[in-house]
Amino acid sequence: MKDIKAAIIGTGAAARFHLQAYRKCPHTQVTAVCSTNLDRAHAFGKEFGVSGYVSIEEMLHNERPDVVTVATLEWEHERPVLLSLEAGCHVLCEKIMAHTIAIGERMVAAARRAGRTLGVNYNYRSVPSHGLIKEELVRGSFGEPALYTASMHAYLWAHLIDLLRFFFGDPVEVTAAIVDDQGRRPLATPHAGRAWMYAADMIYHPSVAVSASFRFRNPDFIATMSGSALVPYSQCFWSFALFGTQSALAIDAATGANLAGTPSLGPIAARIRSLVPCSYPQSFDRSVMAFVQALHQGKPAPVTGEDGLAAMRLEAAVAESARTGRCVELSAASTSAPR
Repeated sequence: MKDIKAAIIGTGAAARFHLQAYRKCPHTQVTAVCSTNLDRAHAFGKEFGVSGYVSIEEMLHNERPDVVTVATLEWEHERPVLLSLEAGCHVLCEKIMAHTIAIGERMVAAARRAGRTLGVNYNYRSVPSHGLIKEELVRGSFGEPALYTASMHAYLWAHLIDLLRFFFGDPVEVTAAIVDDQGRRPLATPHAGRAWMYAADMIYHPSVAVSASFRFRNPDFIATMSGSALVPYSQCFWSFALFGTQSALAIDAATGANLAGTPSLGPIAARIRSLVPCSYPQSFDRSVMAFVQALHQGKPAPVTGEDGLAAMRLEAAVAESARTGRCVELSAASTSAPR
């Protein structure tokens, strides 16, 4: 099996999780990190024993990585993703893939032109309990879904949008309402110094409150999601419940230490309780390792660039519905089927 050489663009918490996860992957080594801040690049490089760069082009030329993680601020993904793809690298981009649909489309098109894999790190797909729920949905253990409800802290809104698609596929319409206050919007990251500035086009991090209702067909059912920056983050990442024609499941108060939360209702809850707890850092390990395994096996990324773009379009539809006060119909061409 060919060794994979990895590089990291970004020096924040997500970059650290990615580097540590790559080091747990067989036949994989991280050789470099790149940041626009020279001191941070050198400090990060010294801490982990890798080369530090401030120029993406120089890093790509000197290191010749096989795969690049892009873990910069969300609105700074475009240039490093496109440069890395053009250099012939596979790319694992942190969510949200881009801050505009047009940029996301350019990323997906660039990956196709380059013949390289573009993945998006929606790491909560890799949580074992979520994999089990997906398996049981496919197996038909819930019967036909009738109602799915989820509530979450603002930081988890984008992740639950992705999990909605992971569990059920793509809805056909959405109706939403928002109470917005930019002053209450959380910082994009603790070190960002800025909150998400593009909520008029994509919600990403709700402020006071957002609620959206999604209509699915074949089978015909409803999913609702609500998020707020006022949810106690340390005590509750998210809670959700699924009611089907044959079984039900509730997940209460998932936390950074236990992403499975407290399961109840129905036989699947007992199976989830028997799983080893998965923490926030471990979800990065599992997600990055799954991406690397897919590269080794020549398979698509667990979460593709097309998936990332579809999640962005769903975010945009929520924002449009809240802005216009109308139901937004979603065309089949605007989304891609999850795996």
